Amino acid sequence: MKLSEKDKDEVKKRYSDRYSEFGYSPKSLGWDKGKQDIRFAILTSQYNFEGKHVLDIGCGFGDLNKTLQTKAKNYKYTGIDMVEPLVKKGIEIFGKEGAEFHVGDFLDPSFKGNFDYAIASGIFNFKLSHDDNYNFVESVIKKALEVCKDGLAFDFLSDKVDYRKEITFHNSPEKILGIAYKFSRNVVLRNDYMPFEFGLFINKNDSFEASDSVFNSYKQGLNK
Repeated sequence: MKLSEKDKDEVKKRYSDRYSEFGYSPKSLGWDKGKQDIRFAILTSQYNFEGKHVLDIGCGFGDLNKTLQTKAKNYKYTGIDMVEPLVKKGIEIFGKEGAEFHVGDFLDPSFKGNFDYAIASGIFNFKLSHDDNYNFVESVIKKALEVCKDGLAFDFLSDKVDYRKEITFHNSPEKILGIAYKFSRNVVLRNDYMPFEFGLFINKNDSFEASDSVFNSYKQGLNK
C-alpha cells in the first residue's frame, strides 16, 4: 500500500507546524519527555553497524547519526522523510559528515536502494485518517526487508497503556509479532526499557541447521 495523499498531507503539516514552533528540537518530532536517546540506544542495540549502510525511515533531522557514531567508526547513512524542512535541517547538520538525505515517501515505488539495516523511530505513532494503521506497518516492514540485506529495527507505542491521546495510535505487540513472523522466524521484541513502548527487530537470516536448531546468525555472532 501507499499512504493516501490526505494522510501524507497531515503528516507534513503536523511536523512542519511543530518545526516552525520549536525549531531544531525533539519537540518538533513529537518527543517532549527527553527520551529520544533511549529509543535510539535500543534500536541500535541488536546489530553491529560497522561498515554497514543504514536506512533511517522517517529520519527527521537525522539525529540517529549521533548514536550511530558511538556504535561504529565506519558506516553509511541514508535518511528519508516526507517533511522537507526537517530534511533540510538534517542536511545542514549532518550532510557535511557524509550523511545522505531524501525528501519523499518511503513507500513510493520510486524509492529504491541497497541497504543493510533499516531503522524507524516514531513513524507508527499517529492514527491515520484514511488508511489502516496495521496495513501501513506491514507495508513498511515488507518494503524495508526488500531493500535491506540484514534486517530492521522499529519502535512502537504499545496498547498496554494507562491512557491514550486521541491522535496517537497504540500498537498491539501481539499483532506486530504476528506481522513480523510472516517475514522471518528470527525476531526480537523488546519491552524492557519503557512500559508504554516496545522495539521490534527482524533478522532476515533465519536459517539454521537441523542438527542443533540454533539460528546460524546467532552462532556467527551477527546478532549482538
